[in-house]
Amino acid sequence: MKKFLMILAIAGLFSVQAAYAQKYGHVNSSAILEVMPGIDSLQIKLQAFQKELQAQYENMMSEYQTKKDKFDREVGTMSPAVRQVREKELVDLGNRIQEFQSGAQEDLEEKQYELAKPFQDAIQDAINKVAKANGYAYIFDTKTLLYYGSSDDITPLVKKELGIK
Repeated sequence: MKKFLMILAIAGLFSVQAAYAQKYGHVNSSAILEVMPGIDSLQIKLQAFQKELQAQYENMMSEYQTKKDKFDREVGTMSPAVRQVREKELVDLGNRIQEFQSGAQEDLEEKQYELAKPFQDAIQDAINKVAKANGYAYIFDTKTLLYYGSSDDITPLVKKELGIK
């Protein structure tokens, strides 16, 4: 009888452990993003926006260079008051160019986020569906994972959910 209770207790312990065993998976969302339909249009739109910003920057630099060249040619004939005003104009224009550069970088990052968000949302939705359908407790992305040993790669399942071959 004692043996029976001992075996029953051990069996109960294993069944409790099995109930708490969790399934882990990993996914390479970058690899999925690269092959998603429509991702090419995102790159094209982003490059067009970047060219637009580059053209504005080049126009500002051209204006600065033109004013600086004119200033350098005429500096010997200017009164001190005119010289001071023109110097201030050049400094102000230089500051505007620097502000434009930092603002353009922020605008580019914001545009990239805006264009990529629908794709990232679709990937996340597919990951959620695959995880729920296959009983995964945790799904990790390999781009931020330093090591993964005993977890399932669900990248093919997510691609299938998204209709990607």
